[in-house]
Amino acid sequence: MYNNPETYDDTDLSNVELGNGDYIPIVAFFVYLGCVLSRDCSDTLDVRNRIEKAGGAFGSLRDDVFKSTRISYEAKSFVYSCLVLSILLYGAETWSLTEALLNELRCFHAKCVRAMCRVTRKHTYEHSVSTDDLLERLNLKRIDTYITTRQLRWAGHVSRMDFNRLPRKMLSCWVNEKRPRGAPSMTYGRSLRKALASVGVPPDSWHQEAAERERWRDIINNL
Repeated sequence: MYNNPETYDDTDLSNVELGNGDYIPIVAFFVYLGCVLSRDCSDTLDVRNRIEKAGGAFGSLRDDVFKSTRISYEAKSFVYSCLVLSILLYGAETWSLTEALLNELRCFHAKCVRAMCRVTRKHTYEHSVSTDDLLERLNLKRIDTYITTRQLRWAGHVSRMDFNRLPRKMLSCWVNEKRPRGAPSMTYGRSLRKALASVGVPPDSWHQEAAERERWRDIINNL
């Protein structure tokens, strides 16, 4: 951990000069293939960017589709899954989600579900309507399940790659240094172990399960 995270312990963060007036700027974050990459390697900005974009998509169809009494739950669910969830979870396969970020995604998902069912937060308190009840009406799953499904599908795909592929190398690499003092940051490895635990697959032998494509697909589909 850095003593001064803002300056990375007074690291030189000035532009990298390339000559002839050209340079590469050192920035706090940038967008690559639709994902927001942060200097601190956290997924906070990317997750919040996804929530904002998914919220915009939901809002554009809120009155005409999602809150309409003329459209069935089945149709609403289909549009929500294909459009809003696809935008929200773009890149979720590699997220390292803290509980705080996961709660932000849960809140967004629950808010959308209430809107599609035309149920306000007040209704949920007065009539003891849970989010799970509303999800059942729409035949949708918890956001945790969608994220876990994507993470396990991607991990299985990478584990079956040849060892000369960069994603496969990164999956099993490690830093041969002691962990710095302080609370450990959320990592992809910890996120993957959490996803594996949700389907009851041991972290030490999951790659053997993933090697059989059909077997791995069945495990994921049972979520």
